[in-house]
Amino acid sequence: MSFSFGFSGDDIEEDTTTDNPSLKNQNQSTTTTSDVPPPIPAQTHDLSELLSTLPSKIAYNILETTSPSGKVARIPRRELFDVKLQIMAEDDGTTANPLSGLETSDLLPSIYEGGYKTWECSLDLARFLLDRGPRKDIDDLVRVDHVIEMGCGTALPSLLLFQYAVKNGLGIYFTLTDYNVDVLRLVTVPNLLLNWVASLDGEMGEKLFEGAEGEGGEEKGGSLVGVSGFVDGSVSSTTTTTTAAESSSTGANEEQQAQGELHITPHLLSAFAEHLQSTGLTLTLLSGSWHPTDSLLPLIPSTPSLNTLLLASETIYSPASLRAFTAAMAALLKRVKEGKALVAAKRVYFGVGGSVDGFRVECGGVGCVAGEVEFEGLEGGGVRRVICDVQVC
Repeated sequence: MSFSFGFSGDDIEEDTTTDNPSLKNQNQSTTTTSDVPPPIPAQTHDLSELLSTLPSKIAYNILETTSPSGKVARIPRRELFDVKLQIMAEDDGTTANPLSGLETSDLLPSIYEGGYKTWECSLDLARFLLDRGPRKDIDDLVRVDHVIEMGCGTALPSLLLFQYAVKNGLGIYFTLTDYNVDVLRLVTVPNLLLNWVASLDGEMGEKLFEGAEGEGGEEKGGSLVGVSGFVDGSVSSTTTTTTAAESSSTGANEEQQAQGELHITPHLLSAFAEHLQSTGLTLTLLSGSWHPTDSLLPLIPSTPSLNTLLLASETIYSPASLRAFTAAMAALLKRVKEGKALVAAKRVYFGVGGSVDGFRVECGGVGCVAGEVEFEGLEGGGVRRVICDVQVC
């Protein structure tokens, strides 16, 4: 089955009514089981290889989101139109276009799982983490050593914690999974690079920016936003301010999107890799199916002492996805002494069978308990959204 929304240029799904539910909720087609290819086996990917496929510059916007308590986060993310341009530039007609068929669908089972777009539940989770406080998300007592985001896509919740780790020089493990390697390559990894740049201090940022300007005949004078453009919170390229009245798809808590471009140079990529290594920041990038769990677990680093926070948004939209996700989540949590999951979802996914109630029942069957957390940042006039706190019984 497929789910209709299509790429309209904006990559935040607007909160619609229950008569026209958003994301993976409706517009089922008559696709039969025989039409669905077998799941892609899980596999890890080398960060440097994915970075090497980036063009000489990428366009970004800065999503500014405010939590209910008034805390503000500014999260750079690659523009969706820029992803499309790279895909078209790489298309030589010999391989399938990863966006093929997505003009009328947002999800194609066992082909594409919606990772190019930013969905509203991931914004809910980012605001929750912003209010809760970085690294203190396991009973507000235990510091987090390992962040796992399953079905990450643009990875907004993880990017918030990644910024905190970079700014404070913390050696945290980050494991980011998405069904499609092209989503990791074209969206997740560029977003990590952008947020690393955004988190540097002024002196380091200035040095990197100077190095970027001098390589490969790139334009000097700072007309394009380089590292220094993030450091002081300013944008020296094109800047626009979008209010909720002007664009309903940004939502009341996402009021500004500053736009610019970042040059990608060997100097910048080398500095990124060196900084990760020197601070002990470990990135594991994984594509493919969560099922079977036995094939997934060996690919994700873990020790019993590695306090783990597992994040997920919109991963329980159908019974099949719900079961595969819950089994993998439970297995990952049971490997550590201290761990929990925060799962953001719509209460009911009309037409495709997923629901929070079904998720809670499934959790009980694998030795976990899921409770809904109180959070004021879940407003919306459409399908009710919730955040579930999941721990091993």
